[in-house]
Amino acid sequence: MKKLAAAVLLSATIAAPAVASDMYVGVNIGSAEIDLSGASSTTSIALLGGYNFNEYFAAEVAYTDFGSHDYGGTTLKSSGLSISGVGSYPINEQFSLFAKLGFASTTLDPSGFPSEDDTDMTFGIGGQFNVNKQVGIRLGYDVYKVGTNPSADQKVMSVGGVFKF
Repeated sequence: MKKLAAAVLLSATIAAPAVASDMYVGVNIGSAEIDLSGASSTTSIALLGGYNFNEYFAAEVAYTDFGSHDYGGTTLKSSGLSISGVGSYPINEQFSLFAKLGFASTTLDPSGFPSEDDTDMTFGIGGQFNVNKQVGIRLGYDVYKVGTNPSADQKVMSVGGVFKF
């Protein structure tokens, strides 16, 4: 999954001059919580890139570092690489709502134990305020599955910016 997402992102980068006004890149920063009783929340950061097919649908690739959670004396590091379809509903020229659905390849790395890789569905919702035609500010909530034994939800509430070119 990681190789497929990297290939899609590389292909999109090479094709950028031909479709310049429909592509975007962005960064999100937020709070990540993992569904394990007693685990601390942490700061997450995501880098993303996408292509708008029209004002209602886009494809997006993102790498998210969920940070390090403290869980009963063990440090849980996790990250994910995702590819999603993004549906948007423009309210007006400045505001839109969006929903994402896709697949994510995640890694959960507990200190002192073997890391676990998983590929599962991911989804998210949010809103975007367009400052102008090139810059947007996003607020979003995303959910990823991490780990296999036990499996847990990694939930991220984030704010970020996108730059359209």
